[in-house]
Amino acid sequence: MTQPGIADLMDQWKLMSDQFLKSWGESYEAYSGSEQGQTLAGEMEKNYVAARATMAKAARDAYGPIVEAVGAVPLTEFQRLADQVHTVLLRLDKIDDALAALLGAQAPAPVRAPAAAAKKKAVKKK
Repeated sequence: MTQPGIADLMDQWKLMSDQFLKSWGESYEAYSGSEQGQTLAGEMEKNYVAARATMAKAARDAYGPIVEAVGAVPLTEFQRLADQVHTVLLRLDKIDDALAALLGAQAPAPVRAPAAAAKKKAVKKK
């Protein structure tokens, strides 16, 4: 009795995966087109976001003391630095907007062409 080769196993897995994705996609499209499906999708998104936030908080609470115990920089310090960078970027945006408003309010100065200026100087010399 011989074992199938890795190529055979991969071909079988790909066939099964393609069939599953095709049938799942068809059923998802059919269900998401209905009003009930859209309502369910909205609820699933809300539940996912809530669960993700809860898991992130649990991970911070669980791993934070371990990270600090081994002498690494705590996550709170990274968060503080990220908040400061965000504040600086917001201030730079305000400065950029103010500069753009100042430039927009100024009337553009007339620009002379160099050839025209040279002709006027030549006319004055005569």
